[in-house]
Amino acid sequence: MTKQQKLKQQSDITAEQVRDYLLETPDFFNQYPELLEEAKVTNQQGGVVSLTMRQLALLRDKNEKAHKQLEGLLAIARENDALFGRMQQLTTALIDARCVEDVFATLDDTLRDCFGADFFAIRLIANDDCLDFPISDVLWEKDGIELENFKRVFDSQKIKCGHPTHAQAKSLFNEQAENVHSVALIPLKIDKQDGLLAIGSKSEDRFHPTMGTLFLAHLGELVGKRLASLQYIDKK
Repeated sequence: MTKQQKLKQQSDITAEQVRDYLLETPDFFNQYPELLEEAKVTNQQGGVVSLTMRQLALLRDKNEKAHKQLEGLLAIARENDALFGRMQQLTTALIDARCVEDVFATLDDTLRDCFGADFFAIRLIANDDCLDFPISDVLWEKDGIELENFKRVFDSQKIKCGHPTHAQAKSLFNEQAENVHSVALIPLKIDKQDGLLAIGSKSEDRFHPTMGTLFLAHLGELVGKRLASLQYIDKK
């Protein structure tokens, strides 16, 4: 093979082949360290720098991204720790409740003070075992129009967060409906009775579809069990 043929064959090597070779030969630049200074690449500002400088810049970018990710994780950890403390406070207060009215008063105080909620409401679906309730405007009839506004929540038994419809806000918060711009809808199970715990906010961003619902689920289970236990005591 002539020298000209060899040069032509070398010129047929693609960039992908060079890339694959370098990946398969990680010690290539150890064998030819002079290439680190000779090879020139374009940086983000459009200037030309050595390969070594470009590598250092990439490492700095990676470190900055890792630092921001760590800060985000720490912020989430601090927020979860604070939420856990508030859940403990709420749990203790609900255990101390001696009647259904105490549960409502506790939720009204604690959700506002500890969870930044502006409004809350509890609605229960009336059944044969519970045709009345010690607090007015809490029971919904089985065939009531209100249930249609929350059919997806009751059918799925999953927490739903986001912007309520006007009909939903009106059914839950009455005259305060116009002030509720985001809401968390938490299905309740009180013995054999279905219900709904709603937490409303004046802020559109307070409750949104992508937020975590772990603590909301714990809250719903806690409230449901405490109401069930108090209703059982009242029936004795």
